[in-house]
Amino acid sequence: MFLQNMMSRRYNIYILIFVFSFHQSFSQQSRNSLERERDVNLSKIEEAEKIIIQTEKSKKITIGKLNVINKQIKNRQDLILNLKKDVSNQKNEIVTLRSLISSLKSDFKILSDEYSEMIYHSYKSRSSLDKLSYIFSSKNYNQMFRRFNYIFQYSKFRKNQINEIEKVSLDLTNQGNRLIEVNKKQNSLLSEEVSENNKLQKLKGTQKRIISDLNKKQRSLRKEINDRKLSLEKLDKLIRDIIRREKENLLLKGDANIDLLKLTEGFESNIGKLSWPVSSGFISNKFGEHPHPIIKTVKVKNDGIDIQTSKSSQVFSVYSGKVSTVAFIPGMYNVIIINHGDYYTLYAKLKNLKVIKGDIIKEGQVLADLVTNNDGITQLQFQIWKNNIKLNPEKWIIKK
Repeated sequence: MFLQNMMSRRYNIYILIFVFSFHQSFSQQSRNSLERERDVNLSKIEEAEKIIIQTEKSKKITIGKLNVINKQIKNRQDLILNLKKDVSNQKNEIVTLRSLISSLKSDFKILSDEYSEMIYHSYKSRSSLDKLSYIFSSKNYNQMFRRFNYIFQYSKFRKNQINEIEKVSLDLTNQGNRLIEVNKKQNSLLSEEVSENNKLQKLKGTQKRIISDLNKKQRSLRKEINDRKLSLEKLDKLIRDIIRREKENLLLKGDANIDLLKLTEGFESNIGKLSWPVSSGFISNKFGEHPHPIIKTVKVKNDGIDIQTSKSSQVFSVYSGKVSTVAFIPGMYNVIIINHGDYYTLYAKLKNLKVIKGDIIKEGQVLADLVTNNDGITQLQFQIWKNNIKLNPEKWIIKK
């Protein structure tokens, strides 16, 4: 019975260590995921910070400045949420580690007590003659075999017991060190969370001042809204005319330079996977109709998305195709439209064009540089059409 109890205890220790090892492995995966997410958030914050510095060179208060402050506030909020999740995970791990350490201490004591008891039993039965007498006093062969096996197992277990004590002792030390590390990490995260909250409050103060200043400029804002509306209408007419003419010409003579069917199928298969037309930046104005950020009674319409980015940024083709046209639209500067079969992409607010009408374009090819306006804002207008239907580009490009 004594040996069975020790074997059972040994099994329970293995189960305990296995369960906690599995929990730690899961916790590590969760931590790694949060750290990757935090790296992405920090990258977005750094990116937006560069844009803020560039826009601050202009003393003019603009919607573009408000957009980048709003984006930076969102970035900070995401980072703080990430930190809160990590702090919560660290708290849970601390509870788990303390429980494991308590269990290991209990097991260590039990193992030590069992070993002491074994030594005592061994001392009482130290004579080899006593063991032989115990075996040969058996009533039958089966009993003799069981007694012999018991003595063999007992001796073997005794030799292994000291190893088990050493293993539990080592694991106890390791978990104690891990607890110290996790406590340090938690304190570091809490400190970082406080710092990020302070930065967030500062950004919200800047946001409040910009909104206050913009509210005093509603007349000029309404003019900007109207000018943009006229520019988008001209863009709309330009691309519709291009699509109509190209479809008519295709019916007459086709296009020997590119396989339009293959382009269409390839473009369609890349929904949600198209690369961004700029290397960095954020979506400052979404697709469709929505309230103006300052004049809430006015709704503004966007046929594509606006991507605000850094000064001197280049623009890239999101997919292979053929340049349908290069044009100039007041308020939208230079415009490039690329044919991808039944699909078209439009890039506006460009300068230093690198392509001309009729050029065959590869995915990722540089098309032009972006214009930085007098307010210090660098922003791409990007549209996707399927024949005469306007599509939401945000659904087509890779999610950042």
